[in-house]
Amino acid sequence: MAYPVQWLDATFSSRARAEALLKPDLESGLITPHDYHLATQFLPAPHRYWPYVFSLGGSAGAALFQRYARKPPASLNRTMLLASVGGFVGAMWGQFRRAEAHASFTRLLEDPVAFSQALENVNRRTGGTRPLGWTIQRAREVAQREGMHGNTAAPTDDGWASEPVVSDQAMNAASANRPTSASTPDAQSRSKSRWEEIRAANARSGVQQSSWDVLRQSHERSKVKGSAQGGRSSEEPPRTDEQAQFDALLEAERRTAGRES
Repeated sequence: MAYPVQWLDATFSSRARAEALLKPDLESGLITPHDYHLATQFLPAPHRYWPYVFSLGGSAGAALFQRYARKPPASLNRTMLLASVGGFVGAMWGQFRRAEAHASFTRLLEDPVAFSQALENVNRRTGGTRPLGWTIQRAREVAQREGMHGNTAAPTDDGWASEPVVSDQAMNAASANRPTSASTPDAQSRSKSRWEEIRAANARSGVQQSSWDVLRQSHERSKVKGSAQGGRSSEEPPRTDEQAQFDALLEAERRTAGRES
């Protein structure tokens, strides 16, 4: 996690300056009095000098040991080498102690998100043009942890925005409320013959039916009557009667056509 330690040390160089920079955010209610007093006491504290102090201490301790405590004393080159190593180790230890102190400071804050925003305000008031990486990242991490419990909206790149999530139950309810489709037509309507459609079109257009249409209509009516009389005995040959009737109708049609010609 990016943390602007160098910026904090350079900005809050004294307690008076820390109080002056954080006072507007305290008066506006952005940060709590606890965080204000904690920051004004910690940020200007001597922990900023720990890397240098430990580096000098490590270098001096190694040199003194090699020249005066060791028997026989080490050579000058060896003493300088060990002093450099001791100074490097001391600087690393000082950096670790300073980072540990800042970690303890962030854990003691009551509202780290609000304090992060206050640091961003201080950055703008002191002429900073680039946002603090720690401020934005810290605020997003805290908001993400709260969002896991449904307290806040999920963070986005452009800001904090909540997106409605449609649940499966809502989708099922919406689909259940949809009107059901109309029932299918009756089987008899679906089985309408091609000739019935042609006759209906001719009737709408006012065209007079031909003799063939009359013949077919008579034949189809006879078929309907034959199917309705399902209880007729098996001794009657329905197919023979229908065939004979159909032949008679054909013969009548031929005679009519011959007279017309």
